[in-house]
Amino acid sequence: MTMLRISGYSIVALAMRVKYSELADLTSMTLFAIDDESIFMDGGSGEGRGHAYVAELGFHIVPNRLLTGGGLMGLPIGTMLPTMKGGQDLVVTSAGGEGPLTPMRINYVKVKRYDVVHNNRIAVHVVSTPFPRLDHPVI
Repeated sequence: MTMLRISGYSIVALAMRVKYSELADLTSMTLFAIDDESIFMDGGSGEGRGHAYVAELGFHIVPNRLLTGGGLMGLPIGTMLPTMKGGQDLVVTSAGGEGPLTPMRINYVKVKRYDVVHNNRIAVHVVSTPFPRLDHPVI
């Protein structure tokens, strides 16, 4: 995860190292990351959510599914993405590919960058803040 560290995602890389035993058996994964600055700035929200991101890393990982930017942007609204937190899915709340005025959103959080790291086992995309949990499904 050297690429993550040198790209400003060293906390995410460290969290993945700590969770290695849980991640090692996955065939692939899609990870939604926030940058180091946002983690230390409380996720940019002032609500302490940046530190929660590290504790809840599994809620930001879609296991055994490699979704590159193109694949992610092709998902329709309402698509459920199972996470490593069993029974707690992410939901596509705004479809992607419509340009900067209508960015893709997952759990109402904007996906800022796609494929910051991408290989045959992992795709990492950047989100603006940690994902909130949704109490009801998106229609």
